[in-house]
Amino acid sequence: MQECRDYHVNLQTYWVPGIVRYATLTSIRGAPSARGRTLDYADKGKQISQDHSQCGPKPPRFPNSPASCLDFLHPFDASKLNVMEQESATTINRTSFDDLPLEIQTWVALFLTPHDLEVCVRVSQAWRMLFHPYLWRHADIKWNYDLDWEYEIAYGMEVNSSLIHSLRLRAFHDNMTEFLECCPRTFPHLTSAVFEDVKWWSDEGVAQYIRLSSAGWKRLVFQAIRKDFDSYVLFESKSFEVLLPYVGTTLEIVRFDTASSISGSQIDRLLCSAPKLKQAYFSGYYADMDGGWMDARGIVDSEWVCLNLGVFGCRIGNIPRPDITRVLPWESPEPAYGTHLESITLQRRIYSKLARLTKLRELRLGYMIDTRTLDFLPGDREYWRQYACLAMTLESGLDLLQELQELKVVGLEDMEVYIGESERRWFKKHWPNARIQVAGYKIVTG
Repeated sequence: MQECRDYHVNLQTYWVPGIVRYATLTSIRGAPSARGRTLDYADKGKQISQDHSQCGPKPPRFPNSPASCLDFLHPFDASKLNVMEQESATTINRTSFDDLPLEIQTWVALFLTPHDLEVCVRVSQAWRMLFHPYLWRHADIKWNYDLDWEYEIAYGMEVNSSLIHSLRLRAFHDNMTEFLECCPRTFPHLTSAVFEDVKWWSDEGVAQYIRLSSAGWKRLVFQAIRKDFDSYVLFESKSFEVLLPYVGTTLEIVRFDTASSISGSQIDRLLCSAPKLKQAYFSGYYADMDGGWMDARGIVDSEWVCLNLGVFGCRIGNIPRPDITRVLPWESPEPAYGTHLESITLQRRIYSKLARLTKLRELRLGYMIDTRTLDFLPGDREYWRQYACLAMTLESGLDLLQELQELKVVGLEDMEVYIGESERRWFKKHWPNARIQVAGYKIVTG
């Protein structure tokens, strides 16, 4: 019997996703009390004398299926449990979900899906008061601007704007101004937003979306998901000035996983002003250097304060590369001019700047030009690859990055890097857990 009791206690303690279902089941079967004491299923005078060794192996303590608690009990245990329930039905203290402490009920709400929360708010007024704030805590919206139910969602956002903490907006058309006209002007507790497949050709439009948060942005992500949609974010001076007040106080994650016009000077200013920043990624656009890259000559004297950065991705260009002696494709971007000494000196200063980011787990300096997809032509790889970039050789100063021992991924895709046998041995010694992703879809494992 003690074995059955222990199994129920473990089920309640460790099976978190099924705690609501389990709490409902225990109202019928009997369960531990709200204070954590195990209830007796039979009178004290009735003991089970049969040796537990005859019961076979113990049931699993961490069930993988939430079908039923009794499905995981040994057949002997289940039959004895049914007999004891019938004999002591009058003495069993039945426990339901409503008997759990309020903090446990609130904790359960954090694990429920939006569909589960929608069902819970319809059970009773008490459950509605409990689960309704969590139903609107994370808003995930697909916006087409041609369906009636979208206006109902917009009305719901206006009524429940004080409950929304994060927003995920997926757009399916070019103009996003209609959504701003339907949603509230500000969200008091909004700190996180993910904008998918958006096309904003207005700097003011982007600035209006940044103004939606009055609590301060912690996470701001622009990303392209659909390959058939030309996503672009016009992020210029007005948008940057609206974002800047949050940079030094709250901003932790900023990602541009799409083509954008954010300039290198703006990226450098972010890195110099955001001490809480943990992720900074700027992919830019492969066909030009309009946005998403930094000029090495313009950032060597700046002081980055984001020392807790775990993910950094941005192209760094305008580095002289006199070591490139092969014939480049016709009309391809040429490396910056400079002597060998100027090149080594500039690269070592950039390496020293990156070396201060000792908590980096992911470092991406390249941009993948995947000619196996329809997004690129066969000749794009040689034409658009980075030539005025870090060489990533020991001669250029790679040894300065030996303190970045937490690295897991180093992205050098389609960069003119010269990784030889000595660099491979260096990777294996100093970055043993890192995957070095280089051109030609080859991966050099540290």
